[in-house]
Amino acid sequence: MKVFIIFTVLFIYNLTYSQYLPMLEEGHTWSVDIHGSFFGDDPYIITDDISVSGETIINGKTYKSVINSNIPEIDCLVREEGGIVYKYDENINDEVVMYDFTLEVGDSFTFLNYQFYCSIYGYVPINNTPAQVISVNTQFIAGQNRKVIEFEYIFDYEEIWIEGIGSVRGFDPVGIVWDIVDFTELVCFTNNVDTYYFNGATSCDNTTLGIENNFENKIVLYPNPVKNQSILNLPIEASVDKLIIIDINGRVVKEEVVEKEYTIINNMDYPSGIYFYQVFSKNSLIKTGRFIIN
Repeated sequence: MKVFIIFTVLFIYNLTYSQYLPMLEEGHTWSVDIHGSFFGDDPYIITDDISVSGETIINGKTYKSVINSNIPEIDCLVREEGGIVYKYDENINDEVVMYDFTLEVGDSFTFLNYQFYCSIYGYVPINNTPAQVISVNTQFIAGQNRKVIEFEYIFDYEEIWIEGIGSVRGFDPVGIVWDIVDFTELVCFTNNVDTYYFNGATSCDNTTLGIENNFENKIVLYPNPVKNQSILNLPIEASVDKLIIIDINGRVVKEEVVEKEYTIINNMDYPSGIYFYQVFSKNSLIKTGRFIIN
């Protein structure tokens, strides 16, 4: 009788996890709006497309590659097992937990303060903060019944996870709290066939950053991330006359008059991190871009 009971419990346990909706299916795509402003004005939106494509084996474990369309050089490695999503952290040659969909009401999850999540924007300047789960329920979302986990209100906004999708703030748990980034939100989730809208969105691309013109696509920084030196191409027809570089805290770290068709970004001139560049012509902003210093 005891053997039967144990077998039954194990069967139910395995059945529960066999019903878990996977988040990291090949071709899944998340469109994430990043809302921000420079120096309290000039609001902007950048829409990133985060997608799953390919896989890599590290330490005997198979990780999916997650790529940001705007910075394709960044390859984030994640995997999921038993309702838990792990991210490989090359700095420690080990993995950290991004999501735990086995959580129930009263459980806590510790949001780590490691700098870069897969979307590049997921920096949490809070030292290993635990948050308690206050609600767990099942809702019909994106064509399927999904487990929904809500945390206590500790990050100045709601943090809600949706099984098989992730946070309502984007692919990564927890949105941004940088000075020049006000918040992030998931606007679209595509599961290879259908696209579903979130947070009241009606479009998957809401980018407003920069002024549309014929020169914008020609203003390109390559390579990005900057490992040694990179070149920012500035076409002569754009009449670029000023360049400003801003760090993630909104501080101007460089401002220079432009007199050539290019400028060199040297990684030795900046601490590691994320930066924005602004290109001007006759005091008009014609493009804002971003780059990473490794």
